[in-house]
Formats: sequence, C-alpha cells, structure tokens
Amino acid sequence: MPAWIIIGAARGIGFEYVNQLSATSDNEVIALIRSQGTASALNALAGQRSNIHVVEADIFSPDSLGKAVAEVEKLTNGALDVLVHNAYSAGTDAMFLTASQFTGKETELNHELTETIKANVIGPMLTINAFLPLIGKGSEKKLIYITSGAGDIDMTRYSRLAAQIGYSASKAGGNVVMAKYAGELFDSGIKTLSISPGWVETPATEGLTEDPAVYDYLFNAFKRIQPNVSGMIKAEQSVKAQLEVIAKLDAEGSGAFVSHHGDRQWVD
Repeated sequence: MPAWIIIGAARGIGFEYVNQLSATSDNEVIALIRSQGTASALNALAGQRSNIHVVEADIFSPDSLGKAVAEVEKLTNGALDVLVHNAYSAGTDAMFLTASQFTGKETELNHELTETIKANVIGPMLTINAFLPLIGKGSEKKLIYITSGAGDIDMTRYSRLAAQIGYSASKAGGNVVMAKYAGELFDSGIKTLSISPGWVETPATEGLTEDPAVYDYLFNAFKRIQPNVSGMIKAEQSVKAQLEVIAKLDAEGSGAFVSHHGDRQWVD
C-alpha cells in the first residue's frame, strides 16, 4: 500500500493532493497540518475516507517534527513512499515592492527575505530531514517540493515580474536545495523533484488577486510568456497533472525543476 505524506494539507493544492490520492483506497495518505484552525474541510474528508490520517506538527520545531515522525511511523509501518512539501510563504506585506523600492526600507527588506527563506527553504529542509529515514524504507522513495515558475530566471526575465522578490528568490533557493538532495541521495535510490503547480486558484492566490490591479499585473506578466493564458487554473487540474509527472520521476530526472506539464510551460 503506497504511503504518501502531504506537508501543508489543510487547504488549496495540499488539500487537493489528499483528495485525489485518497480516492484510491490502496493509498495511505498522511495529511500534515500546522493547526486545526483551517482544517475543517480536511477533517470532513478524513471522516469519509479511512485512508486519510491528519497529523499536526510545527515544521520549524525539531521536537514537534520528531513526535509527528513517531506517529507517522506507526501509521505506515515505518515507511513512506512519497513526501510532498506544499507548505510555503508567499511573502510579507512588502511582497509587491520591487528591488529599488526597498531603498530606505531596509527593515522591510530583511523581513521579506527572512520570512520567505525560513518558510520556503529552511522549513522544507527540516521536514525532509525528519522524514528521510521513513522515505528511505519506502518503495517509491520520492521527495517532491512544490515550487513556482517565479523561481526560474528566464521566466522572471521575459515576464518582467519585478516584485515578489522574497518569494522568487526563496523558491529558486529551494530548487537548488532539492538538486543538492538529489546528488547526495542518488546512490540510495531516493529521487527529488521541484515542481511548479502553475497559476492555481486557491484560497491563498485568491487573497492576493482580490485587488484588480494585482491580478492585472500578474496576468499581463504571464501573458508575456504564454500569450494564450486565460487565467488561473483549478487545483484539481493542477494536481492531476502533477501526479502524472511525479509518477514518471526516475533517477535520471532526479533533482529537476519542472512545471506541472513536466516541462518549462509555467502557466496555461
């Protein structure tokens, strides 16, 4: 029975991973969340499907992660096949400032970079390191990092997306870290992948794009790299495509950075 753990499973893309994976009764799905505050839909789904197990943990606390690992170990007979790290930070209140606009705002700049690097680089490393022994005992042996096309230099150049500096830089950093894991773990058979979900309609992105000016800014930027873009896609569509890419991950592709299409088409 394949065992998956989804980090950041309460809402959006993480929740959709749990939903689609648990629809197959052969899958054992661990939904790791920070707190129950936003997990009502997840708990309702878990109440309907016995192969979903909701586990709470603070991914920045080694003690909390240690307790979660012990709990998951019991649930999965000591092995995990696939870890999907979806928890992230889009940035602070200063996320839409461009580089030069941080002049005289050094405190804001420090906060923007510190918060995003903590969530998008350090958090994934702490989580992966905690669960790595269980992944090593699985059959699939896959570590998946949900990243963003915003972490791609060429995408940034051609879209002219000048803001979201912390998000873009930290996601790029996370991609490099996953490639580092791929090199380190190659001989053990553990494979890694950084995968961008596309421009997805989730509670988080809806909050960012409620302002028409922000939506237009992003839409026009994405149109420069994909002239046929029509808007955000549904989480269901994105996760279905991601799972197809993950299923094809092999040793040769380990450490790669791709879109939900398995290539560099970041938006639909």
